[in-house]
Formats: sequence, C-alpha cells, structure tokens
Amino acid sequence: MSGRLRQPQWWGMVLSLVLILVGLWGYMAHRQREFRVMATVNQAEVGHQLFHALCATCHGPGGNGAGGAPVLNDGQTLAKYRTTSSLAQFIQTHMPASDPGILTSQQAVDLALWIKALNHALPTS
Repeated sequence: MSGRLRQPQWWGMVLSLVLILVGLWGYMAHRQREFRVMATVNQAEVGHQLFHALCATCHGPGGNGAGGAPVLNDGQTLAKYRTTSSLAQFIQTHMPASDPGILTSQQAVDLALWIKALNHALPTS
C-alpha cells in the first residue's frame, strides 16, 4: 500500500520539473531574442552615423531624397530589397555612387539596418 502512495508524489515531482524546464526554456528564448534585437538596434545606430557621413548629402538626412538620389524612407526601397542581406549587397556593390565598392560588408549591413529603421521596419522587443 505504501508503494501506491509514493507513486503520485513521484509523478508530481516529475511534472514540476518539466514545468520548470519549459519555463526556463521560454525565458532563455525570450532573452536571446532580446539580445538579437539590441544587437540589431546597435548596428542600426552605427548605420545612422555612416549614413550621415556618407549618404545624407545625396539621400537627405532623413532619407527623404536630395541631390537627385532616391527617397529611402517611403517603403519603396524595402519593397525592392526585401531582406537585409539583399539591400546590404546592393549598398556594398553600388554605393556610394561617387566611389562604389568602398564599404565593407559590415558597413553595408549597418546601413541597410538604418534604412530599415527609417522605414520603421526594425524588430522590436
């Protein structure tokens, strides 16, 4: 009879452990996403600084177009280049127009993320 009484206690402990592990997994997944979002936001800020140094003369300080260059904040650029990597690849090979190809791949990604920020297309927490 004592064996029967211990079995429900054992299953309760197992169930509690499983619930704790699932909760921990969920928390860790949330934290990883939070860190990825922060890294993306930080890269976009670097892109913002690059944009003002290299791109604002032609594209305008807010990406609203100036000097004959396309507007970058109206969603059209993101409609054409649907991923960060495709936009970054274009930037790296074609920009700046006065000296294409001088940007590193990281600079191109940072600029692409800033353009996404201009279009309110960065992930949030």
